[in-house]
Formats: sequence, C-alpha cells, structure tokens
Amino acid sequence: MTEQLPYGELEITFDVSPDKVIFRGDMTKATPLKDLKKELLMKLNHPTGTPPLYSLIRGKENIVILIEDNTRNTPLKEILPVLLNYLLNHGQKKENISFLTAPGTHRRMTDEEILEKVGPEIVSSYSIYQHDATRPEEMVMLEPASIEGYEIPIEVNKKAIEADFLIGIGNIVPHSDAGFSGGGKIVQPGICGFSSTSATHASSALSGTIPLGMMDNPCRKGIEEVARKVGLSFIVNTVKSNDDAVIAIVTGDLVKAHREGAKIAQKAFSVAIPELADILVISSSPCDIDYWQANKAISTSYFAVKKGGIVIFVSPCTEGLAFNHPKFRDWLSMPLNKIISSIKETNPNDKEADLISAVLAACNSRVREKVSSIFSVTKGLTKEDLLALGYENFNTLEEALEEAMRRIPDGKIGIISKGGIALPVKK
Repeated sequence: MTEQLPYGELEITFDVSPDKVIFRGDMTKATPLKDLKKELLMKLNHPTGTPPLYSLIRGKENIVILIEDNTRNTPLKEILPVLLNYLLNHGQKKENISFLTAPGTHRRMTDEEILEKVGPEIVSSYSIYQHDATRPEEMVMLEPASIEGYEIPIEVNKKAIEADFLIGIGNIVPHSDAGFSGGGKIVQPGICGFSSTSATHASSALSGTIPLGMMDNPCRKGIEEVARKVGLSFIVNTVKSNDDAVIAIVTGDLVKAHREGAKIAQKAFSVAIPELADILVISSSPCDIDYWQANKAISTSYFAVKKGGIVIFVSPCTEGLAFNHPKFRDWLSMPLNKIISSIKETNPNDKEADLISAVLAACNSRVREKVSSIFSVTKGLTKEDLLALGYENFNTLEEALEEAMRRIPDGKIGIISKGGIALPVKK
C-alpha cells in the first residue's frame, strides 16, 4: 500500500504493508463556516465574557492590534478587513489604529512576509510595528506575576502598554507547552522579552509532563496572568480544520472565549489511537519552517508510540534548527534530569541561559528517553544539530522504515501526517 506524508510544500510517498498499520492519524471531519464575515460580525457584537466590542472601544484613542508572524496561519487577510471596517463604522479613525507583530522570540518578518500576511491595503494605510525580543530598549518591565509560587517577570513591548485598547488575533490548535495556542499567547510570548517567555515555559517543563491538549496547566496560567497584567482587552480567535478551513470564531475575554474555542479545537484535531505504535511515522506538517516549530511533532509522538518503540520524524526544517536561540544545541544534548535540575537552578532573568530552549529540549528528551530510537528524514538539519538531538538521519523515508522494521520485525506502525497540530487520544 502506498502512503503519503507532507514534507513542506512537497509530498513523500512510501510503501507499507497494510496489515502492519494500526492507525493513520485521521482527524475529525469538520464543517467550514459558510460565511466568515457574517459570523465574525455577529461574534464582535456578541462576544464571550465581555460586552460588545463597539461599547468597549468608545472613547479609545490608541487601539493596537496584535498579529502573528509568518510561522502561524490565522486567516488575517479575511479577518482584518472586517474588523477594521467594524472599528471605523463605530467611530474610530484610521490614525488611532496600529498593528504590532507578535513573533515571540522568532525573527522579525521581512517586508515581503508582512505584505503577504496582511495585504497591500493594510500595509499602505496603517502603521505596522514589529516586536523584536532582542531589543530591550523597546521593552518595559511590569510588576511580576506569580503562578503556583513561581515568579514570572513581565518584560513587554512598550507599544502594548501605551495602547488604551489591545486586541489580540490568533488561531487555536493543540500546543505542547500551553495546551492550546491562541488566547493570551499573542501577548506571552508574542510581544514579551526573553525573561517572561523563559519563566512561563519553564513552568511547563517543571510540570512533569507534556501538557499537549490540556486546557489548564502552569504554562497556560502564566500566559494568561501576563496577558491580563499587560491589558489584553479582547481576542479574536479562529479554529481551523486540519485541511485549513475556518470552522469557528470565538471573541471576547482572553480566557472564557479561548476555552470555548479550545473545546472545538480539541475535537477537530483529535487523532484516535486504538493502541500505541511500535513504529510511529510522523510528519511535522504544517510546522515545517525550522526545528523550533517542527519539534511540536516530537511532542505529539510521545502520546502515540510505545515505550521502547521507534519514532520516524519527517520534516524539511527549511530554516535549520532555530533562530535567536544559540544555546539550543547545548540544552538538546542533555538528558532530561539534567535539563530539569538546570531549569530549577537558573534565574529566568538570565538571558544568556536561554531557558526557552531548555523547555523544547525537555520535550525532546522525554520522547528520546521513552523510545529506543528517533529516526529523522530531513535536509534542513546539520550533523551537529542531529548529534545534539540524538537522531539517526536517513536520506529517504523508505530507508528509515526499512531499518525500523529490521530492528522491530513484528512492529505495528502508526502514521500521523500532520503531527504539528495533531492531538492523539486513546480510543
């Protein structure tokens, strides 16, 4: 039987005996919205947990809209014209509205990427500022937040603090650290500095598990406490199906509206796992740009593979290992117990330590210590990257699968084609 896996913009085909495959990672079929504009306008007037948006923006003179970077796929070109027309039709002026990109610790977008993200009309009509976590002069420090006794410094872009109304736009999918993306994540890590992001992520690593698909967890609580203190006033979040169609929109309070959307996403991205696989073949799609994003598939694999099994990780990692994280390889090379003890001993304000990398490394180490081997099929990672990750790289998926079957001759195979967004659920 011939199977297909996405590999960036390409597809990889491979042959596998059908009697060896125990699951294919198919997600729930979901019905797309018939009229996104109509649904969004209704949700702006009838949000969850807040009054209508038109009543909240009365008298506001500095509305800042937070938007994601090019590693995310919220349909901004469809949402922003509707939202902006709504604001203008309810008394706002163009000069009172601006945008701030929310890339977290990722690189700044190029001019071409911004143009592609929001379209030429918005680029030419509104001010668009780019958050850059490497520029401390653009940040301000607020009073820290505390979650379960863990202190989170709040270092945030001053543009957000200067706003008198802050709107966050995002998309909700399962997330390995925060449980689900969306909601307050557009603020933290979106427009925060390294110290804030280090602290919220560290709380995830110290929780003792990978909180993929968990509605409430220490990382999510930290994110939302930071977003509250920064002043996130209103969210607009989509939920998309696995084939990229918008199936729901939630608006309003950053927690109440988010949970409404997370419940929908939980159903939409669930992958039924009748039993754990001996050999799991998983693509990082649609999280392909670098390993920092593709690592989400490794976290997913933890819930779909047997102890002592083999994971075959398929991802182009087009931009390599990571950007802005020079210590990532160092953390990746450590065993889990060493990562956890080092996180406990490290101050989140120590930017040189790069605690954010430690958390992603912890996810990798949890999987690495559960399975016998992680095979990779990638052209984007160097030998040094693969050595730190502890992966055996193969030129083709066929070669990787052949070697996996040689090591586990009677192994049952699981396949997950969109591991970057999948949520494995035991049947």
